[in-house]
Amino acid sequence: MRRIASFDVFDTLLTRRVGSPESSFLLLGKRLWEQSLIPCTAEAFARNRQDAERRAFANAGGLDSSVRLETIYQELGFILRLTPEQQMQLIQQEKAFEAELLCPVPDALEIVDAARQRGEEIRFVSDMYIGQDFVQQQLVKYGIFQPGDRCYVSCDYGKTKNSRRLYDEVLAQEKITADVLTHCGNNAWADVKMARKAGAKALPFFQGNLNRYEEVLEKHSWQTEGLSSAIAGAARLARLSLPAESEHDKALRDVSASVAAPFLIGFTLWVLKRAKALGLKRLYFLARDGQILLAIAQRLIKKLDFDCELHYLYGSRQSWSLPSLTMVNEDSIANIFPVTIDVDFLSVRVLLARFALEPEAVEDSLFSIGLTQTDWDRHLGANEHKALRHLVLSNGAMQQAILQRAAEKRDVMKQYLDQMGVMSSDPIGLIDLGTGATLHRALASVLATEGLPVPHAFYLGLRKGVKPSRFGFPEVYLQDMRRNLGFKDIQGLVTMMETFCSADHGSVVTYQRCRDGSVEPVLTTAVNKPVLDWGFERVCETVSAVADALLLDAGLVNPEANLCGACMALFRVFWFHPSRAEAIAWGSFPMEDGWGSESVSLKLATAYRWRDLLKRQHRRHWWAGAALAQSSTSLRFVMHSRSAVTLKLKQVKRRTQRKLDQQQPLSGLLTPSAQSTASLVDSPLS
Repeated sequence: MRRIASFDVFDTLLTRRVGSPESSFLLLGKRLWEQSLIPCTAEAFARNRQDAERRAFANAGGLDSSVRLETIYQELGFILRLTPEQQMQLIQQEKAFEAELLCPVPDALEIVDAARQRGEEIRFVSDMYIGQDFVQQQLVKYGIFQPGDRCYVSCDYGKTKNSRRLYDEVLAQEKITADVLTHCGNNAWADVKMARKAGAKALPFFQGNLNRYEEVLEKHSWQTEGLSSAIAGAARLARLSLPAESEHDKALRDVSASVAAPFLIGFTLWVLKRAKALGLKRLYFLARDGQILLAIAQRLIKKLDFDCELHYLYGSRQSWSLPSLTMVNEDSIANIFPVTIDVDFLSVRVLLARFALEPEAVEDSLFSIGLTQTDWDRHLGANEHKALRHLVLSNGAMQQAILQRAAEKRDVMKQYLDQMGVMSSDPIGLIDLGTGATLHRALASVLATEGLPVPHAFYLGLRKGVKPSRFGFPEVYLQDMRRNLGFKDIQGLVTMMETFCSADHGSVVTYQRCRDGSVEPVLTTAVNKPVLDWGFERVCETVSAVADALLLDAGLVNPEANLCGACMALFRVFWFHPSRAEAIAWGSFPMEDGWGSESVSLKLATAYRWRDLLKRQHRRHWWAGAALAQSSTSLRFVMHSRSAVTLKLKQVKRRTQRKLDQQQPLSGLLTPSAQSTASLVDSPLS
């Protein structure tokens, strides 16, 4: 019995290296403008090109009409006052550019070959304004079209899949009944519903469509001069090229491609742009955040006109904070000895170890504040913590011991830095995803002991409360909360970025000299087994695949375009509204929390339980959106309702306060009713 398998072409077998056809017009416009072939800007061309297509179909009577690319350019020529010769030149440019952007969907050839092996005849059915010859040429180019196959394109027949009439044409031309036809395509209406309405069997292929994150990127195409659309296209290609073995693996792959990669690529492109502008010779990507960033930079720099050495630098708060000490005061120990007790386990032994001291060496001083040997290994109370901190800041003998240990650690650290080329007067850059400038200042302090300049530093952002220092501040990408600039310091942003930027090794504890005289880092563990077992290699593989696939031709997209707005839109969708599969997979990430060897590994999110309703807040690095997505339907309803009530009460409080400020601008007192409202908002229910 004769069987026919028909395939949609675009986003089923072939796809573009950008998110949507509309964005390809923007890139085409840039090329045409640079060649002085259009009388307007690239954006004006793209918008007029879209409008011309809509008018062409409307004026011809709708989708079921023989509108071809020539018809569209007649409309465009009428608006832009183009001569017939100019129109023909632009038509040839668009066809060539369309062919340049097209690439096969991974496994497309295998999908078609599987139908051939089943003995089915192959047909290609496409709604397109460029005719059969062009479409067939692209299929031949990638080995998909073979002798004996046939191609049906809507503009050649004045009929579309969208109306079902093109399917009827295929059935008539092939002289078959609908029951022998199986159609595969990516459009839920044209390729699935209409195929079934025509009586054929439909096989959906929705993988080739943009996912919800890639659609967010596509919406920012105009603001990013096409760069976010190019990343959306690269993310789609990466997703399609990497098969997923489980739901967990699929969630890791898809979020890595469409959320992690845009963030990390955007940040890395900004770093490379600034490094080029500053004339930097070497860039150092700091462990552990920098491991995946370095892999991205190594791929992107090949596509840019920039020559710079890229290195991975082992370092951490634990390994750099003590060597950077040249005096002991409030500011210098702020990152080593916290002012107050937080969620970390802080004992006498743990805190003194941060200064490379053993409690036995300062036993008498500890006894003077009431801390005996029985107290050294337990968590300190608030008053004990305060007393020990005061002792460190006031005891001369203890300070001398700390500075001696710092000098010893600094000598070894400087030897490691010298090995890596950091101890040089050459202009260099340090890359970190932090927001506290801690490591920038620690490195600058160590280099200053040798009279070396402060290195340029590139950070994700700066949080509130970062104090000025003689070493200045790093350049920041996303936010500067010190000056209330950039994107708001949204809860969870840094946690998400730390999840994306883990590493395959443990934290750096210190440095040690080897027998051959060199220096090597000492790690908490050589292999970060919890993170690798979770699936971090899949994250790295996927992000690298996006960077490899990214169209970064400066003649088409702007590699220096700012992606911050697009990335923050991605963050809001992913962090606050993850799917259940994403919440389970990414919520199980083993987040390290703490200082080096003292850190603990905790899941980012687990399902809420009813008793959690009584809690005001969860621990640091908690992902509420993922916890909610994993919770029961009834509990989600209650928590959503509570959030709505809380928001309403806060709005009432703000309105009441504004009225009071207008009525009593010099008074800071609340009326009794306002006090009542404030007490409700601050209640445990909120």
